[in-house]
Amino acid sequence: MEHGISFNWLCEAISRIEDPEYVLRAIQRQLFAFVLPQEFVGARVLDFGSGIGGSTLGMAELLPSSQIIGIDLDANLVRLGRHLAANRHLSNVEFKVSPAANAIPRTIRPFDYIMLSAVFEHLLPDERRLLMPQLWDLLKPSGVLFVNQTPHRWFPCDTHSTGLWGINYLPDKLAHSYARRFSSRSPSINQSPDWNVHLRGGLRGGSERELIRWLTADGRAPAVIMQPVAQGLRDRADYWLSSTSPRYPSLKKGIAWLFRVTDYLFATIPAVNLDVAVRKVGRRAPGKPRDGTLPIRSRTHH
Repeated sequence: MEHGISFNWLCEAISRIEDPEYVLRAIQRQLFAFVLPQEFVGARVLDFGSGIGGSTLGMAELLPSSQIIGIDLDANLVRLGRHLAANRHLSNVEFKVSPAANAIPRTIRPFDYIMLSAVFEHLLPDERRLLMPQLWDLLKPSGVLFVNQTPHRWFPCDTHSTGLWGINYLPDKLAHSYARRFSSRSPSINQSPDWNVHLRGGLRGGSERELIRWLTADGRAPAVIMQPVAQGLRDRADYWLSSTSPRYPSLKKGIAWLFRVTDYLFATIPAVNLDVAVRKVGRRAPGKPRDGTLPIRSRTHH
């Protein structure tokens, strides 16, 4: 067994990879909602924070004509990912070890698409500040960065880490005390006196505004929050609605209407999870809007 990886953890991790409802469905839905399938042909796709390859292997199967590169800091997980890829006979996937928590391999060439699946929430603030601009620099002009399965910073209940209502709206010190006193989940995280342990566990999640702020830091190329291009989806509110169960349709349509308003006014959909595709605009000023983008000031960060 790999150093630092238990047999039980490995079995559970592989079972999640094998379950199409766990990772593959979320990735497939997001990729093809915001980008037409033919645009992935011949593309280079980076899966940042790949772990043992759940999202990486899933994209390799979904996008057989693309080259998929998975990057992770943990060399043990990278080795396991390589074994799993070989076992599945996937020739279009490759795994690399990141040299540090705030750096990426220097030999990496630019990508057409970058995926952060259940990753952004686990980056500490300094790591976000240093890593996100590096990832943005690696993305080609007109390329797309995807973020999914990350708890939304402004959803009323933290369903990811503590299970507590209202904690997302509290200052850090109060949120820390609230979590330590009232959360019954993951004692090793929520009882920790170290606030960074809570952040590493994903407590604060992320938002569209924060993501774009880090991506475009220091005058980098602007970012545009994309709207879906898949048939039947008019906007991100429709995209959210299509992911929900058929129960309580009237209530959910009302929530979708509210999300349509928040997206128009504030470029955010504060659902349970941050689920967003961001297109990189070239250095030139944005002109005619590309498919799937909204040329509205609130959605473009300069």
